[in-house]
Amino acid sequence: MLNIRAGAWLFVLPILVISACGRQPATLNEQEKHKVNELTLNLKPRCIGRYVIDMPMDALVSGGAKVQGVIIEPKAMTHEEYLGEVARRKVELSGTKSIDAYPFLYADDQVDGPDTHYFLYRGNVSDGPANRVFEVYKWDHGYRFKLGIVGIDFLHPDQTDAPSIKAMAVKNDVPQKTRLIFDIVKRLRWRAEDEIPAEQGLCFLGAFLPGKARAEEYAWAQYVLIGNRDVSIGFDSDSSIQEPNTLLQRGDQIDAGLKSIGGGTIRKGKVALPGIDAEEWLVSDKSDRGVPRSTLTLEANSMTSSVEAPLLTLDFQTGSPNAFTDSPVDAASMSEGEAVALWDVISRSLRPRPNGF
Repeated sequence: MLNIRAGAWLFVLPILVISACGRQPATLNEQEKHKVNELTLNLKPRCIGRYVIDMPMDALVSGGAKVQGVIIEPKAMTHEEYLGEVARRKVELSGTKSIDAYPFLYADDQVDGPDTHYFLYRGNVSDGPANRVFEVYKWDHGYRFKLGIVGIDFLHPDQTDAPSIKAMAVKNDVPQKTRLIFDIVKRLRWRAEDEIPAEQGLCFLGAFLPGKARAEEYAWAQYVLIGNRDVSIGFDSDSSIQEPNTLLQRGDQIDAGLKSIGGGTIRKGKVALPGIDAEEWLVSDKSDRGVPRSTLTLEANSMTSSVEAPLLTLDFQTGSPNAFTDSPVDAASMSEGEAVALWDVISRSLRPRPNGF
C-alpha cells in the first residue's frame, strides 16, 4: 500500500455516513471494559515517520515510505528468497529487448556490497529511449528493501535537436538521481519494530533512514489487531502536502453530502497532543456490505504542513478489510464504545520523537 491519505480524504469523507451533530459513544458494559483494559495494558511505543505512538505490542504492521521521489517498499523475506528475487529480476530484464535499436537494460550491478543490487532500464519496451527506471534492492536482517525512481536521459541517444528538448533545463538527470538513490540505499538500515532510535531520521516498516527532516518525505503504516483482524489503525506523515482547509473546516462540504444518508457523528473537535495541534472526527457508518462500523480520524498540520511539522493523518476503522484481511467482513469484532475507548488511548499517545527532526 503506497497512498496519500490526506489527499484522498476529500474524496473519501463525503461518502462516509455522518450526521452534523455529535453524540456520546455507547457506554461500555463490563465485558467491553475488560476487553479494552486487556488491549491497553499491552501497548508499546512504536516509531513511525519522525513520531512515536503507542500500539498493541502484537499488532501486525505493514508500511513504507517515499523520500525525495524515491519509493521504498519493505518486505520481510529470507536471504535466500532475496537472492532468488534479484536473480529472477536479472533474467527478466536482461532478456527483454527494446522495440528500437537502443538498449533496454543500461545497468546491472552492486551498489554497496553483495546484499545491494541495482538495475537501470527503459521501463516498458514501448517507452521512448530517454526513459530510465531505477530499481534498487537491499537486504538487511530479514528484510528486502526495494527502491525506485524514474529519470530521463535525452543525451544517450542524443535527442537534443528537438525544440522541446532544447528548451529543457535538465536533459539528463540520471547522474543526479543515481547519487540520490545510492545515498538513500547506503544510509538505509534495518530496524526492529520496537526500536525507537535516538538519532534524527525516518522510521517505517523494518527500517530507519538516518538524517535531518527534508521536503518530500512521506511515511505510512497500518497496524492491525491480531485478535481483531477487521480493526486497523493507519498513520500517514507527509511533508509535501498542504490542504486548503482543516478537517473541521470541511464540515459544510460534509454536511451537504449527508442529507440523504443515515449514520452519525460520534464526536468531533480540536485535540491538543504533545507538540501537536490536531482535530478529530469520529463517525459511525456502514461498509459497502452494510456492516455497521466505526471510522475515526485525526488530522494535524493540514494547512501548515512543513519539513518540521508534516501533515499527519491517523485513521482507526472497524469492520473493514485491510492489509491483513482481504476476505469480506460480515461483522465488526469491536463495538463502537470499545473502538472509541481504544482510540482515546492510542490517538492521545501520538507525539514527536525526541530528536526525530
